[in-house]
Amino acid sequence: MERRLLLLPIAWAAFGLGEVYGLRLLLGPILNIAPTISNDKPIGGSIFPVLFFNVAAVLVVLGVSLYSLGIWNIDLSRRKERADLGALTVLFVGGVLLWYVPVAFFFVVAAIIYLLATNIE
Repeated sequence: MERRLLLLPIAWAAFGLGEVYGLRLLLGPILNIAPTISNDKPIGGSIFPVLFFNVAAVLVVLGVSLYSLGIWNIDLSRRKERADLGALTVLFVGGVLLWYVPVAFFFVVAAIIYLLATNIE
């Protein structure tokens, strides 16, 4: 348990630094704020990818925090948990890929439908 608690400061420091450097990488320098074309729509072209990046970073840090406190134990021997983690990965990667490939929206929707369909109790 004590070893897990040491993950908390590491996870939060990595979150803060990853957030800053990740957004700088995605958004570019101040003058070239986002990789969009001149007549791009702001919601699909800018806001969704940044939103998915932030949500993914927060959920990863939350998951590491819950794991390090012993509240959430990952059991990858079960097929459902592996599939759920795979769907979350597809959801977050597809959301960030919205910067460059608009068809990634369909992967995001498919992952959301899967997660909703399998986790309703």
